[in-house]
Amino acid sequence: MSTSLLYHAFGATKHNYLKTEYREGAIYFHLETKPGKRRCVECGSRDVILSGRATYELRSLPIGQRPVFLVLHQHVLECKSCGAVRQEERILADPRKTYTRAFARLVVELCKKMTLSDVAHYLGVGWHLVKSILKEHLERRAAGRSWRKVRYIAIDEIAIRKGHHYMTVVVDLETGQVLFTAEGRDHRCLKPFFQKLRRARAKLKAIAVDMSSAYLKAIKDFGPPGVTVVHDRYHVVSKMNEVIDKVRRDEQNRLEQQDKKVIKGARYLLLYSKEKLEEKPDQQARLDELLAANEILHKVYLLKEDLRLFWSHDSKDEAEKFVETWLEEAEALDNPHLNRFAKTVRERMDAILAWYDAPITTGPLEGLNNKIKVLKRMAYGYRDQAFFGLRLLFIHETKFKLSGV
Repeated sequence: MSTSLLYHAFGATKHNYLKTEYREGAIYFHLETKPGKRRCVECGSRDVILSGRATYELRSLPIGQRPVFLVLHQHVLECKSCGAVRQEERILADPRKTYTRAFARLVVELCKKMTLSDVAHYLGVGWHLVKSILKEHLERRAAGRSWRKVRYIAIDEIAIRKGHHYMTVVVDLETGQVLFTAEGRDHRCLKPFFQKLRRARAKLKAIAVDMSSAYLKAIKDFGPPGVTVVHDRYHVVSKMNEVIDKVRRDEQNRLEQQDKKVIKGARYLLLYSKEKLEEKPDQQARLDELLAANEILHKVYLLKEDLRLFWSHDSKDEAEKFVETWLEEAEALDNPHLNRFAKTVRERMDAILAWYDAPITTGPLEGLNNKIKVLKRMAYGYRDQAFFGLRLLFIHETKFKLSGV
């Protein structure tokens, strides 16, 4: 047969064609290295003696629906220059692999458009082989990333399975790339991240983070000195929403049966913003009825809506004056849930006001959660957390609801 197919389709430019076999629906091309291409794997010398012979089958690119194997007739080479006795190099494949580099590239490309199970079924190989090829590819890409230009990051947690199992995720807010993942959400899980960031000599300026004490401790213990910590709008408002929900439950438990009917089922009405309710007049009317019937809920609701104005001031000084006034009004109600929140705000005042120095948010991380859920659902969960973490590193490249690779 013509060797052009082997040269152009399979990249076997340094091999001589020996024969072709057809077995059980598969095609086997027998090849051996051209004499002029044989080199000592130790010193690179061409002055070698052939000593021994073995054959190896490598899975390669399919032809249509037919599997193709390259059968390499390899020699043991005795080097006259350095005296080493080694088997000649597998030019078409990495050491100890049962497939060619071209086949590995095909698997990676297919994984961009298909699930791992679909790729395995289409190529007629095991799921674990597809996974190992993709995992090695992702590890190489991750190792080649540079963190030198990382300036603004966000840190948050995601739920990876039921039973309070979480993973910590760090994203670069300028590129949208996930930089780091670690199982758990305590302060120790971030230590390797900050160590690698320090080795990369990155000039980190600010970190957007929720109000978790664990992450704050990690930044204090392991983070770069002087970095700005920002509690963004999403998490502050979320904590306030928890307060109003707790007040609602207290009032529902306190009131008599007749009055409970007004509050029952009103949770989401209290959490909605005014802008959303303007589009739903029926729900706005029901909320007005609820607030008119319960004074404490009315006051807490107004405080919740006022708090949203914190991020609309022209300067940091104006925002600080606003939040001080807001805290005084909140503490005047003397509600235990509101008092605890006000105390937290006072303790974290610097990080909340820091938004005016670095207006960053964990919003991109929250946006990634939907893609992460799709990835988990497609895989029916992940038992290999290291592999799952690797896929998250490239989830910003996601297309057609598949994780980018």
